[in-house]
Amino acid sequence: MARFTFGSGIADWVVRPSDGLWGVAPGATITFWDAPSGGTQYTDLVDAGGTPVTEIVATETGLLPSFQGPDGVTLMWASAGGTSRVWLRARDADGAAIKPGSVRDWLNVKEDYGAKGDNATDDTLAIQAALDDCPMGGIVYLPVGGYRTSAPLTIPPAVTLLGTHANLMTVPNLADPYCYIKPLPTFEGTAVILFLDQINGGYGTISAEHRIITVMIDGQDLAAPGVDGIRAAGNIQNVQLRDVTVRQVTGAGIHTEMNGGKFPYSWRLQRVMCDNTGWHGFAVEVMTDISLMDCQAIGCGANGFEIANAANSHAVGCRSEWNDNYGWHITGDWAVGTGSGGMLFSGCSTDRNGFNGWLIDATGNAPLQFENIETRRDGRNGGAGGGGYAGFACVGATTPVIVGLLTCYPGVDDDGTQENSPAYGFRATGCTYVSVDAGFLHADTAGWSDAGDNTILRRGLNIAERVGTTDVFVDQLAPPADVGGNLNVAGYLAAASGQSGGVWNIWDASAKALNLGSAGGGIAIKEGANARMGVAVLVGGTVTVANTSVTATTRVAAFRQAPGGALGHLSAEVDAGVGFTIDSSSATDTSTVVWVLFEPA
Repeated sequence: MARFTFGSGIADWVVRPSDGLWGVAPGATITFWDAPSGGTQYTDLVDAGGTPVTEIVATETGLLPSFQGPDGVTLMWASAGGTSRVWLRARDADGAAIKPGSVRDWLNVKEDYGAKGDNATDDTLAIQAALDDCPMGGIVYLPVGGYRTSAPLTIPPAVTLLGTHANLMTVPNLADPYCYIKPLPTFEGTAVILFLDQINGGYGTISAEHRIITVMIDGQDLAAPGVDGIRAAGNIQNVQLRDVTVRQVTGAGIHTEMNGGKFPYSWRLQRVMCDNTGWHGFAVEVMTDISLMDCQAIGCGANGFEIANAANSHAVGCRSEWNDNYGWHITGDWAVGTGSGGMLFSGCSTDRNGFNGWLIDATGNAPLQFENIETRRDGRNGGAGGGGYAGFACVGATTPVIVGLLTCYPGVDDDGTQENSPAYGFRATGCTYVSVDAGFLHADTAGWSDAGDNTILRRGLNIAERVGTTDVFVDQLAPPADVGGNLNVAGYLAAASGQSGGVWNIWDASAKALNLGSAGGGIAIKEGANARMGVAVLVGGTVTVANTSVTATTRVAAFRQAPGGALGHLSAEVDAGVGFTIDSSSATDTSTVVWVLFEPA
């Protein structure tokens, strides 16, 4: 076998993402190993003069002089006596010399670091070495292959992990390209891929600008419970995940959480799929300024999306389907201060989740806004239906919940079995303020359900209901409109007929504040006991009418309708809460009189 040449150029040193070139003190002693920690030291070295040596001494500028490694060895770990080692590649390995002074910003885990990608070999060390070596702004490339891992892979700041293909979801007998990171049954760790913050990563700057693009994580061989696909804890900013699939891990697909009192911040997720995970698909904890675009959670063991405070964030065109519990759970304390904020959900949908399609039980003062929301067949409840579940449910929410357009369509499993669900299209109980503007709500038991204990629940004028199955149903397409506050209409309000269960107020100060504008139009007032209009007959020029609606300021207007006896002038006197007396100036007046009661504004 042949010896390969190392050293003599800065390209042989690893470029650290946070600290620049990995350098050593002039004259430092460098040893070489077969592993990033522990392992066996390589001592069969030859210096530039052809003398056998066991270690190499750095030059006066802290660089590595030219030397040759052991026979057949092209890759080694270098140690300068510190706490970490760096990956070193022979300059003339595979006949492709690295030009002195160059910096590699595209690292191929197979060609450059010896990863096998054969779905059998443990490639953890090779992939991690490439990630550690990659300069800021560089790419670690995973060619087609199955990369087995036994420990978490850590992506440093501003480094991109790029694969070639990520399946959309697991479907039997569907094309399944040979391209993924697949943890071994012996895997140990909290997640397949980790992002570390500055505290745990030891970086010289805030941890930020990581990328994962076109990568699939396949966790079907995982034995340990609670292993996430991708996990981030602490102040980790501006991460992008694009065309990423996480399937069959035993924990969450994507999991963010606190570390050192800080949380991940300002992430962008595009076309990210969490498929059949053991826990939530997406588990987000206090993560502000995130955007979820065309993301999906399907078949997850808990909730599809578990979002506990994501102030000033967006979810656009996302789907949550066939998850064991809730499709979307919007929860946690969203705070009340000026720095807090709500979240916009637009064009998002659910289908056949075990519990509610959406459950909103968040607290705080920031509004949560939902536009163009589609729910379908949720409340599966293990196939039994019922359970009081809804396509969209608000329970004990103190955040204002503002819903633009909401639809619900019930159903059974794809094979036609199981029971019709959900029970309700929309349901609210114990909430502070909920407003639903428009929608079509078809559910098994009721389209709309108000528990009666909400502080304010506003139902828009354009909400139709339908009850029953999809083929046998009862329409309630025009129920009474219920707007729990003011309804302001610019211009004219024209109604074929109308009734009011409460007092009408007219604020116009003109003389024609109440204008009966058609000839023949007039005012009709109901007569009867304690009414505001009625008829009485004078006896001996007087009559007393019992009426408990009379107040001390009631104005009694009396008119003679049919004369009788000697006529006189009419007057009235009220007895508050008891009634009023109409007197004639003639003691023999027996006329029939009409009275109307008025109150001063």
